[in-house]
Amino acid sequence: MKTLLILALAASPALAEEVSEAELFSGEDMIAATAPVAAPVEERKTVGFSGEAVSVLEGVVASTSNPLNSYITGNFMLDARLKRGVKAFANMEATYNSRSRETVSDLREVFLDFNIADRVYFRTGKQVLQWGRCSLWNPTDLINIEKKTFIRKIGYRDGAYGVKFHAPFGTDYNIYGFLDAGSAEEDRDLGGALKFEFLAGRTEMAFSGWGRRNRSAVFGYDVSSRLGDVDIAGEVAVAGRDNTRYVREEAGTLSTYLKDDRWTTRAALNLSRGFRLGDFNDRLTVATEFYYNQNGYTRSPFRDRASYAFSGPLAALLPSGTKRDFLIGNGLFEPNYMGRYYGALFTSVSRFIITDMTLSANYVRNLSDDTGVLSTGVSYRNINDFSAGCLVNAYLGRPRGEYTFSGAKMSVQLTAGVSF
Repeated sequence: MKTLLILALAASPALAEEVSEAELFSGEDMIAATAPVAAPVEERKTVGFSGEAVSVLEGVVASTSNPLNSYITGNFMLDARLKRGVKAFANMEATYNSRSRETVSDLREVFLDFNIADRVYFRTGKQVLQWGRCSLWNPTDLINIEKKTFIRKIGYRDGAYGVKFHAPFGTDYNIYGFLDAGSAEEDRDLGGALKFEFLAGRTEMAFSGWGRRNRSAVFGYDVSSRLGDVDIAGEVAVAGRDNTRYVREEAGTLSTYLKDDRWTTRAALNLSRGFRLGDFNDRLTVATEFYYNQNGYTRSPFRDRASYAFSGPLAALLPSGTKRDFLIGNGLFEPNYMGRYYGALFTSVSRFIITDMTLSANYVRNLSDDTGVLSTGVSYRNINDFSAGCLVNAYLGRPRGEYTFSGAKMSVQLTAGVSF
């Protein structure tokens, strides 16, 4: 496979001001007489621009052909800091594909921050939210429209549209909420989520809830703590009825349906630890994560190669096909969320060979259908914000499983980039 150039940039310079205080007196009894009144810091408007560009060459080794894909993705970010804690941010992303010679652009995020008396903080617009504590699986996150990916995504996740608020009460309690206006045609179509977060000793935990019209309410609990040298993160979500649509076959015809099971559960657990190598603490990091999806498939639907008639809107475009065709055609295939049990292992070694290089080796497995992906690679970033990387992904396990149904045996991704 040919080498590839990837231009990856990512960085936005932080704009901050520091005000230092001189020592005004030498004794407590002199405070009132000698300490001058400090002049208020003048608020100023600042506008910052940053961005990144990543050029990618990807090759796939498959059983029938070896497709090659090359593209470049650029992000341009605007960060405007106004007075009284008001902030505006936008992230425009554009991708040029060399094979199709097409350019696709999207506004990934655009939002406005403001507050009421520095007590309640609001963010309105298109935004990616930090909701959930685990690295790959976030069963409590029903807000973000794009889930986290196992293999590195070039570019940024698309934001959800709505209004977020945050009300802190000291350092021990926080209330978060999000009013989801995405795709809402009427006021009754609005969705929402609420979270109460609190600190108990060294443990941070939160209770949350999510709801939307014609959907079963989902209740969540997440926790983050430390046991000895091990960091622990977990989250669990329960619903009165599963909101995910599944596939069933009746008299040779495929259709989608909602399962009647009551109080379905999804849960994730992450354990991580850093290890000292040479003269550096946490140079080696190891994390393992598990995911449980009560109503997930216990047998891969991709292994059924029979032909069925299709029902629903898809039938107008594709009247028949396999279960794989029906799942993908109806948008029901969610990578890393199809099966009932999953496990993942993440490892990285910083300062690999040279100071600015990192070695990583990660593995995810669908424990229900015995297929998985092994992803290994090196990444490099220097102080001048030039980056480069090589990632090799191997698709392992039985044929026609979640990670093997495409027929790909291996894929290679080469990247090089800069940020400004």
